Amino acid sequence: MSSDVWIGAVTTLAGGGLGGAISFVLSRQQIREARRQRQEEDARDRRRRSADRRFEAYADFLTRARSFRNAAHVYYRQSRHQPSLKEIDSLLQSANDASALVFLVVEDTATYEGCRSVLRALFRTRDVMHDIEPAESEDPWEELNIVLGRATRDFQNAARNELDVTGPAEPWDDAARAALES
Repeated sequence: MSSDVWIGAVTTLAGGGLGGAISFVLSRQQIREARRQRQEEDARDRRRRSADRRFEAYADFLTRARSFRNAAHVYYRQSRHQPSLKEIDSLLQSANDASALVFLVVEDTATYEGCRSVLRALFRTRDVMHDIEPAESEDPWEELNIVLGRATRDFQNAARNELDVTGPAEPWDDAARAALES
């Protein structure tokens, strides 16, 4: 056999080997890139699901805390159709139960402390309503409304900040002061 045939065969074999090696390297890179993209997508999905769970837990807790606050308002401000203390206590228990999920999914210290503050305000209100703790003023609702409103707004603002929800985030006292001045 002539050397030209050998050179051609070796060159063909080397070209095939080089092409195969390049193809192998490129496919490995594509596999790694696809794996990285799947991992990023999985991480985005986990973050989205976490944010959705926290949003639902925070919204449920706020709804139940406000239901208690609204019932307390009716209890102090309406002489007819007042809810019973048993009904109000049931609303408090409902808000307390909802807080368990908040504490389970919370990711921010301010939101955690905000939830604790709301619970303290709810239980303080219950204690005043049951005459376990004396009110600081003659009209207990005026004092309790401010405490409940401030705690609820602080929790709401902390949750909005944690969940990166845009919009106005005023302290509750500003709204209370404006209402009292008008």
